Amino acid sequence: MGIRARDRTAYAVTCLSILTQRSTFPTFPDGVPGFGLILLRATVGGTLLYAGVSHLLAWQELRMVTLVVAAMSVICGVMLLCGLFNWLASSLSTLIGLGVAVALIPVPGLNFSSIKVWAAFTAVIAMALLCLGPGAYSLDARRYGRREIIIPARPHAPEDQL
Repeated sequence: MGIRARDRTAYAVTCLSILTQRSTFPTFPDGVPGFGLILLRATVGGTLLYAGVSHLLAWQELRMVTLVVAAMSVICGVMLLCGLFNWLASSLSTLIGLGVAVALIPVPGLNFSSIKVWAAFTAVIAMALLCLGPGAYSLDARRYGRREIIIPARPHAPEDQL
């Protein structure tokens, strides 16, 4: 028969509430997983920072689109190195990396194929960071970090004591 409109609405609200809770309460792993996330953030952030600064230094030869992308690369690189606004920096890094990899964004360079390779790797690692979160050793963890939830004891009703 199909699903009624009211059931579809309830299903959509349930899915949205699950997604909202998931994005509102991220996990911030520490220890070895947290150190691994630092390495991932440092790899992507350092690569973006290096690429952005090297492109900004050759600004006379660049078009406006490339200058904007280079500036965004520097900003995203710094944000990832600090672990600040991980979801935004990872999303933009993924878009920048994929744009360079499929040649939507013009990038000056000597070896064009190697630029596409590092851009693809940067995009994949940035996607992984988007899925995993920033980790415990980040400014996001300091801002939204782990909270202790205290659940009060349930009061006993007289009819429960039989």
